[in-house]
Parts: sequence; C-alpha cells; structure tokens
Amino acid sequence: MTAARFSAMALTALTLSALAAGTVMLDRAGPNEARRSLAGHYLSVLTPREAAASASPEGRSAAAQDMQEYNAAYDGLYHFVRVQYDVGGRGGFGGFGRRGGREPMWAHDYPRAERNFLAIMDETTFVRSQTEGSNVFRLNDPELFRYPIAYIVEVGSWNPTDEDVAALGDYLLKGGFLIVDDTRDERGTEFRNFAFHMERALPGHSLMGLGEDHEVFDSFFRIDPLAVIPPYGRRDVQYYAIYEDNDPSKRMMVLMNLNNDIAEYWEFSDRGYYPIDLSNEAYKLGVNYVVYALTH
Repeated sequence: MTAARFSAMALTALTLSALAAGTVMLDRAGPNEARRSLAGHYLSVLTPREAAASASPEGRSAAAQDMQEYNAAYDGLYHFVRVQYDVGGRGGFGGFGRRGGREPMWAHDYPRAERNFLAIMDETTFVRSQTEGSNVFRLNDPELFRYPIAYIVEVGSWNPTDEDVAALGDYLLKGGFLIVDDTRDERGTEFRNFAFHMERALPGHSLMGLGEDHEVFDSFFRIDPLAVIPPYGRRDVQYYAIYEDNDPSKRMMVLMNLNNDIAEYWEFSDRGYYPIDLSNEAYKLGVNYVVYALTH
C-alpha cells in the first residue's frame, strides 16, 4: 500500500480496531489488572483510581513517578519523546495543571495520547515504532540526544533555565526536531513566550508562518491543515516553523501548531468523545509530522 494514498476510511477502521484492544483491556481489568493492561511504563502510570478518573476529559490525572524508571529503553526504534519542564518550580505530576490542578502543564494528554498515536504509527506506516511505552525527558538530559523527535505542549507556561535552552539549541542544531502542540494564544502572550525562549535557544532564528501547501502537509497523508478543527471549537489555527539559518530551503528544526491540540483527539479517540473524522485528521497530522522529520 502506498503511504500517500492510505484512505481516510482505512484510517477510520484502524483508529477503531488498533486501539480497541487496549481500551477493552483497561475497561475489563480488575483493580490489580488495570495497570498491567498498559504495556511498558504505561502500566505503572495509572493507579486503578486514576485509571477510572482518566476515562473522560473532565476526570483525567497522572500519577507521581520516576520517569527514568518507566522510560522505554533505547532500541533504535521511533519513540514518542515528551519534554518535561517546570512551572512555578514544580515539574512532577502534582499541581499547576488544568482541570482542577490534577495535571501538570507538560503532561497534558499523557500517557494515553502517546499510546494511541504509536498504535496508529505502527499500523499505518513502515516506521518501526516502540509501541510498548514512550519517554519523558528534561531538556538537559543527555538521553534526549538519542531520539531525533521531541514533543512539547503548553509552551505559554514554559520558562526554561539557561541550561535548558542551551541544551535545546544543541539538540536542534545537531539534527533534533521539536513538535509544539496544545498551545492557545488566548491571552496574547503564549506565542510571544515561546518565541522569546526559542530566541534564547537559537539566537537569530525566527518562527516563520507555514502555508497550507507546505510539504509537511503532504509528507505521508495529503492534509488540509486548516480543516483540522481544534477539539475545543474553531480557533484561528496557525502553523509555524523554525529553519536552520532562517532559510526555508534548509532543514526544519521546530514545527508548531498554534491554537490547536491534536493530542487531545489522540487521547480520547478510543473513547468516542470526539467525531471519528476529526480524530483521524489529527492522527494524520501527527503522522505527517513524524514522517517529515525522519525524512528531511
């Protein structure tokens, strides 16, 4: 099957079938089995009470854990890597999150979004992916350099240290790729906050707007990026990139979808909270990001 011609209908079937097994395991598990139903580090992320709370967007939460203990070991496969950062001096799983403070900013949609997205990556592409877990690293962790793609959310609340931005700059200049999601410019400061810190990480580099005809939107699936409606209603969705030497003909290092949250769709695609066609478009956008990053 050719990647570019993989139909929305086929992806719909995969969205329902590839993720159904994990959903059934979690839903049918008893008090002790609920954690064991999610492979790799996922099985220790949620306690039975937290697994029940995570069954809806209104009730999700994440458990305290040592991320190094539960990160999937390096094996040469594609791993979903999420950036952990501090907000107000706290970067763990407690406080400073939405929905009553149960979830820190960096962990929004974690870990269900990763689990579901990796299942789709594995089913729809030839990218050899680690589907049994994912990874969470701080920017100053040398282990981050083993993985070419990193993902960060809620960058309006991001306040990295000098060490963090220096490490991020090194990571990007040495071939890393950063995906930025789940950031709404509602106060008019979130985008500026991210741009400010990226200038610290990559002095002289600027965020440039991406047109809907950019290659990234046709790198695997053909997508109309403006048709990917945010899960919280229509917004002025915008796409930005940072290129090496500020030259669009050179390597893209950062890709940001502003005023959107594609991982929200991933997280609940096996729960029926959002329309299947919108969840599929969010999956396709994520697949394109990864395929583009790995091939450019």
